[in-house]
Amino acid sequence: MKILVGYNGGEVGRLALSLARDYAKTNNAFVYVITSMEGGASEKQSDIIKAEKGLEFAKKLMENSSIQCEVQQSVRGLSPAEDLVKFAEDNEIDQIFLGIKKKSRAQKAILGSTSRYVILKAPCPVTTVKFEIGTIKTDDLLRDRRVLVVDDEPDILETVEELLDMCSLDTASTFNEAKKLLEKNPYDIAILDIMGVSGYDILELARKKDIPALMLTAHALTPENLKESIQKGADSYIPKDELANLLDHVADVIKTRIEGKHGYGAWFSNLKPFFDKSFGKGWRDKDRSFWNSFDDKYGG
Repeated sequence: MKILVGYNGGEVGRLALSLARDYAKTNNAFVYVITSMEGGASEKQSDIIKAEKGLEFAKKLMENSSIQCEVQQSVRGLSPAEDLVKFAEDNEIDQIFLGIKKKSRAQKAILGSTSRYVILKAPCPVTTVKFEIGTIKTDDLLRDRRVLVVDDEPDILETVEELLDMCSLDTASTFNEAKKLLEKNPYDIAILDIMGVSGYDILELARKKDIPALMLTAHALTPENLKESIQKGADSYIPKDELANLLDHVADVIKTRIEGKHGYGAWFSNLKPFFDKSFGKGWRDKDRSFWNSFDDKYGG
């Protein structure tokens, strides 16, 4: 069996890849992943580089699941819809997977619909998937995310691996191990301890690569460390008492980043009762100027 995935990156593309991967496992199928580009002056160099990186991700995703695959940029002067249909015809494809992006009526009228054309013209069945940030399930949102977890406690690393078993995890127990991994790999999120692994230094490295970071701490659970984490750009600061709810906290960070925001997640409002109990009544009064500014900016 042969499967074709029309892939142009983004969240909807990630879902299409994951669904095709799972289908290929069940049916022992070969997967083609195609990013179609019309070519010529209309293509920017930055778009070509982005497409190449996206295809690298797609190839690793399939190979990590032992799926035979071939990935390629297709530049034949055709529209993406025409290109996918022709590829399916030429290669006797049995199933096409395609992500659907939401368009306005005006956009559909002017640009047409790639998915509609492929569904109508393809020589084989077409499976479409849609990404909607407001309704997607947490497991689906996190599936196949690349996550870096840094902690010097083996039991914490093991627990996080179990909780995030739908993700692709790299773990490190020292600053140097984490630094090497960050230099080598892209990540969707980094989960960082503070004490024992120079967590703030790792946070700085993650920020330079625009990787969102969640600080997960027990020994650095103080108002001072909470403030410092916020000031240094962490997307979330979670006590290890909240480990059982880690999926929801990670999903919160991912959602806010997808929405183009930083630090606007629900984590602080959700955890404020915990902080009030842990730090004592009036704990924010000691640094009222900072927290007033925080509330104004983030709606704390």
